[in-house]
Order: sequence, then structure tokens, then C-alpha cells
Amino acid sequence: MMRLRTFQAVVFSLCLLGGLVAFAPLSFAMRQSGLTGQGIGWQQARGSIWSGQVTGIVWKGQPVGAVDLQARPGRIFSGIPMHEARWSGPAGQGQALVGMKGRALNARDVSASLYLDHLKGIDPSLSNLGSTVRLSNAHLVMEGERCKAASGTITTNLARLAAVTYDRDWPILSGSISCEQGELGANMIGQADDGTVISFQGKLLTGLRLEIETLDEDLRGALKLAGFKAEGTKLVYARQAERQERLQ
Repeated sequence: MMRLRTFQAVVFSLCLLGGLVAFAPLSFAMRQSGLTGQGIGWQQARGSIWSGQVTGIVWKGQPVGAVDLQARPGRIFSGIPMHEARWSGPAGQGQALVGMKGRALNARDVSASLYLDHLKGIDPSLSNLGSTVRLSNAHLVMEGERCKAASGTITTNLARLAAVTYDRDWPILSGSISCEQGELGANMIGQADDGTVISFQGKLLTGLRLEIETLDEDLRGALKLAGFKAEGTKLVYARQAERQERLQ
């Protein structure tokens, strides 16, 4: 009988502890998460760590919007407690399974659409096109600004919209994301029916490089007037992120 009572007391204590954890305020969990050290801030966190919403999110001065969080208990056995996160804001929307392991933010099954004309620090000549970047089937592990792991498909209609200016038909660019010397990067490429090859390389903190390889002399002349530099058969537009942008 004593052993039974002891067992019941242990079970009761575990259930009570589990209940307290499940209904712990989300605001408390957010303060303990270490996200502020990664440049992330927010106005309000409502609900519990089981189910809640974070609003007024800002990352390095960039308004992000709001995120709805719903715990996924089955993911506890993967070693990282995960939440299903659904995000929406002025710069786009997306969803993912997210969790914290130590100081690292782990995001799985990421899909998102980003509107370049609403992203801070994007070159005006690119953001004015109103183009969109889409991310799918992605996995990210970030520790602050340092990229620890990254994979997934990325596409953009940037070249297709830009081609209208030159009365050309260019394709959707597609490629993948990866970690490049600790920095999150993306590489995309596309080839038009006339043989023109457009490639884009971008890094989160460093900058971007857009290359257009063509033998069309009329197009080459127009691109040079637009600020592209000739490198053999390629026309290149490169922009390094300014130091103040990196620190924001």
C-alpha cells in the first residue's frame, strides 16, 4: 500500500508539473528564450507556451508582424520541443515548425513568401519591381546571425518582372539556400529561350550579385546604362551591404 501511495504521489506530481509547464505564460517563455540577444523584439506575447500569439515583432529594426504558436507535443521525442508557427506581416507570410536548442533557433518544414518592396535594406532598384521571393521545404538552424545549417528551395520572379523594362521574356529564377562561411546565402539561376542566362547570389549580411550573360548588344547597352558592369560576356550588378545595415 505504501508503494502504491508513493507511486500515486509521483504520478500526481508529474501531472501537476506538466500542467504548470503547459500553461506557463508565453510572455515568460519569450523573455527566457534568448531571442533578444539575436536582435528580435516584440510588443506583446499572449497565451501560454502551449498555445499563444506574439505581436509587434521586430528584427533589427525590420517590422516582422505577428506569429501564432501551437505546441506539437509529438516533437518532444525529437530532442527539441517544437511549435507550429504561422507568421504574417507587411513583408510576407509563412509557416514552420520552430524550436530553441540552447542559443540556436531551429526551423523545419519552412515555407514563406517575402515581398522585396517591404524589406528594409533592399536595393531600391530591385524592391521597386514589386517582386516576391518564395522559400519551400526549408530547414534552418541560426545562432544569432550565424548560420549553422540551411537547406531548401528558393525562387523569385525578380528577373521576369525586370525583363519587362527591356521588352524581354526572362524566366523565374530558382535555386537553394545554404550556409556560406557562417552566413545564410541563396543562389538562383534561370535561362531564357534566347540563351540569356540570369543568376543571382545573395547573402543575408554581405550583399548581392546579379549576373546576366548575353550576346544581345542592345540589351548589353541598356544594362550598362542601368548600372551593370561588363565582365567578359557577363553584365554584373553587385551591391555590398553597408555597415550600418549589418548592425541594425
